[in-house]
Amino acid sequence: MRSVRLLVLSFLIAPLALAETRVFVSLAGSLMEAEITAVSGDNVTLKRSSDQQTLTINRKTLCKEDSAYIATWAAQHPDLATAPAPTAAIPSAPVQKYRLVCQTQPAKSNRSGGDPYQRTFEHTYNFNLSNQEVGRDLQNARGLALILGKNTSDRNGDLIVLQKEEFDISIRPQSKMVHTTQPVRLTYFVGGDSPDAGVKSYGYVLIIRDAAGSILHVEASPDTSAKFTKEILSLPEAPCMVDREFKLKAKTDVPLEYISF
Repeated sequence: MRSVRLLVLSFLIAPLALAETRVFVSLAGSLMEAEITAVSGDNVTLKRSSDQQTLTINRKTLCKEDSAYIATWAAQHPDLATAPAPTAAIPSAPVQKYRLVCQTQPAKSNRSGGDPYQRTFEHTYNFNLSNQEVGRDLQNARGLALILGKNTSDRNGDLIVLQKEEFDISIRPQSKMVHTTQPVRLTYFVGGDSPDAGVKSYGYVLIIRDAAGSILHVEASPDTSAKFTKEILSLPEAPCMVDREFKLKAKTDVPLEYISF
């Protein structure tokens, strides 16, 4: 009886172990977070994470890294690699690249007091978004802005997500809009008899998704932060601590005494 139970349990767990999401990048430059459910010849069936919709596309429309990943997946899942696309699947081409341009302008103002060793600055970011499409509106899109800081006494390289702002985006063709983040005030100390302490600005991440959840635009400073889109989208409310790969750390480590809004 115990062997039968273990066998049944293994069949229940096996499908769960197959689920592995990935951000797929098309040759047109669009991004989509999804998991592979089947591969048939040059066609790959993906289940999109944003709405669980199943899409079947040609792997030749994806970047070479994704094509190699699909080949590896097919070799590891031979039972699914020859399966036909689900009858409910809707053939679809990758999302056409949207001509959206962003000019980001950081702003910093000095708020220091009378302490010669104390530095306090108020930081904001202005995201100037331009819809360069001639006949396509950008409606019901969403922007996500992460403002990052660095603990001056932290030698491990961990980051502080100071703010996580989401905002609506609607831009007519050949038009613009500006989003300015809420100001955050950071304090740090330099010189004197004590070691450096406090929080300094580190950078930002901006992610823009359309109404269907497809990623239209990602940018970051420093640039290396842009590749951790999946981890960033899953972060909880700020402030919080993350490592350089944006994996969440203990919230108790956030130096709140040096941060104000």
